[in-house]
Amino acid sequence: MNSSNFIAPLFLILYFCIGFIPNWGAVDKIAPQWLGMNILNGIVILYILFNNKYFLGALSKLLGSKLTLLYGFFILWAAGSYFYALNQTEQLVNISRQVNVFLMYCCMLILLSGIKNKIGFLSWVLVAILTVEIYYVLVQAIDMINTRGLIASSELKGVTANRNITAFSLAIKTPFVYYLIHTQKKPFIKISLVLLSFAVFLGLMMIQSRASFLATGFGIASFLGALVFIGFQADKKHVKKLIFSASGVLLALLMAITINQTVLKDKGADAVARAATIGAITTDDSITARIRYYTDVLNQFKSSPIFGVGLGNWKLKSIDFDKYNIKGYVVPYHAHSDFIQLGAELGLFGFLSYLGIFFLTIFFAFKLVIKNTEKPLEQRLFVFLLLVALGIYSVDASLNFPIARPQVLVVWTLILALISFYYYEEKEKQPLKGISRGFLWISLFLLLPSLYVSNSVYNSLKGQMFLLQDFNSNNYNVPLNQVDNIVPDMPNITVTTIPINSVKARYYVKAKKYDKALALLDNGTDANPYLFYSEILKSQIFQEQGKLDSAKIYARKAFFGLPNNDLHASRYINLINITRDKKALEEAFELLTYKNKLVNWKNYLIIANGISNVKDPILIERAKKATEIFPNNGEIKNLYNQIAVGTGKLNESIYYSKTGLDYFNKGDFQKAAIEFEKAIEANPLDYAHFENAATANYMIGNLEKAEEQIDMVINDLNPLNGKCEYIKALIYIKMGDPIGACPYLATARDSGFSQAVGIFQQYCN
Repeated sequence: MNSSNFIAPLFLILYFCIGFIPNWGAVDKIAPQWLGMNILNGIVILYILFNNKYFLGALSKLLGSKLTLLYGFFILWAAGSYFYALNQTEQLVNISRQVNVFLMYCCMLILLSGIKNKIGFLSWVLVAILTVEIYYVLVQAIDMINTRGLIASSELKGVTANRNITAFSLAIKTPFVYYLIHTQKKPFIKISLVLLSFAVFLGLMMIQSRASFLATGFGIASFLGALVFIGFQADKKHVKKLIFSASGVLLALLMAITINQTVLKDKGADAVARAATIGAITTDDSITARIRYYTDVLNQFKSSPIFGVGLGNWKLKSIDFDKYNIKGYVVPYHAHSDFIQLGAELGLFGFLSYLGIFFLTIFFAFKLVIKNTEKPLEQRLFVFLLLVALGIYSVDASLNFPIARPQVLVVWTLILALISFYYYEEKEKQPLKGISRGFLWISLFLLLPSLYVSNSVYNSLKGQMFLLQDFNSNNYNVPLNQVDNIVPDMPNITVTTIPINSVKARYYVKAKKYDKALALLDNGTDANPYLFYSEILKSQIFQEQGKLDSAKIYARKAFFGLPNNDLHASRYINLINITRDKKALEEAFELLTYKNKLVNWKNYLIIANGISNVKDPILIERAKKATEIFPNNGEIKNLYNQIAVGTGKLNESIYYSKTGLDYFNKGDFQKAAIEFEKAIEANPLDYAHFENAATANYMIGNLEKAEEQIDMVINDLNPLNGKCEYIKALIYIKMGDPIGACPYLATARDSGFSQAVGIFQQYCN
């Protein structure tokens, strides 16, 4: 008995289960998943190697496939990017992963020859996995409703690391459900599959990944289109079957939409409203960010069209492009399109070869569906649905980054392997034993360094769990004697692109072991020259050593490198303040205030007021602009008064105002008016002085002057609290013009000034 009849299906099932591997103590579960893929590839290749007599035919098809050759060229070109990569260590991490995906494709294609009923077996296995995945999504959603009363869509992850992976892991398997709905004869099984479709559609609506909405819609439309096409060629009996299949999928979709809109809409999962935002380019931050990333990638591609920045290195170069928008150290990381990101990383040949894998697979599939009319209709339908699944993956690859997600990549490689297998099924070639075995030995040889890399990354991500917890909370819980060895040397950046040596250096900075820290920080700059965390720590070290010029040089690098980072901005401006460097402050102004952050404006005005000339017209204009940006902020208003009026005059106005209030409270309105007018003369920017003076003059019957003073508030200094309009109305009433007072009373009332309500009712109703 051929053992492959049992072992080959088992290996394929194990590949499909890679997505269920948990994080096993790592900060990101993809690390153990890549390691699991690497180990499984090694076991499968060893099995094929020692049982190669059963797989020689499949090996010859694999090695003779144009798809394999094109894919192999892509891997070789990506491997060559090591020589021009910005961070060669990161390139090694990523080429290791791509080699594993390529070898997984090869292993799957070979293993398929050991499975008799490929279509039925693979469809049912994927449906079983889909059932498990949607079960976990629904359980999480029900738990959220029971505990919070709402569904937090962004936290609905199922068995994966985030909702987008979950959504596309579900969506890419739906064509296999459609196929079984159409081909199964027993009504109970058909109904069960329709109910599964309903559960998946409902789960996707709760997850609210807009890209998955597009992909799922494409999948449903394609399936229905295929059924219509088949219907023109089928007899009446088969047409009924087609109608049931189409009705089942549409019914599942309609049921999901109905439940979503009637039950889940008010629980935070309004899929219709979410779908309506797909085209909201100008108002949706997620979409505008993606467009910005695409623009950055295209600019990089135009600047270096042949070689790019190296595989896996866009996450570093993207920081330089997006530096004016990055908050803290949260970088773009991915371009949200595998195709154009690979163009930026690998240049034109890398982009075309990767894109060519998709086009060649589509070409093979269309030939199988359209030209091979002698093949059973159901097999052709299956191949067409493989093409639909590839389309769903392509949507994901165009809008997200499935190239970094083992769970979705497993299905993608299965699609490539199946289409390639069927395309070359009847193109038997003479088995080339030497070449086939050579290929297997080379593959095994490549897996050994790849295994080292995958294991190193996994161990690193376990250690990063503790380093990043300390970093994010600004703690130092990792003992200093464990810092050096808590992670291996590969990779040299964290999952968030912060250089690992720089994260280690912060512990030595705290321990005042500056030489050790500086050596680590130099390495950190080499690993990621665009994040400038190393420079900010160097600035801290030099400041603590009293080397203010050096401290300011590195703080300046950090600030101009990532100006939207609050740590960079505050450190640089504080050093400017310490060194009283007016020229540096002026140079930093535009970048310091371009995002209109309150803390940056406030710090700038405080420091500029201390080191600029008295009543500097440029500073006064900027302070005035700040009051317009932050009209309700008292600190900004006070700073504007200090800058425009001067501290001495401001203090004078406060003294006169206090004296005036004392007179006013004693009923001496004449002297109160005089003091308030002195306060106006000292500080003509404070509306309260005008209101007080107008009120005092109103009390002594000096109505014309009172009106003149209150008009200054209404026309130029209006705080929009209704008080100045109320005073103006009182003046009009005292002048004998209550009708003229009514518009002002209405404004005061509508502005929330409660004293105006009774007067308005008395004179204006």
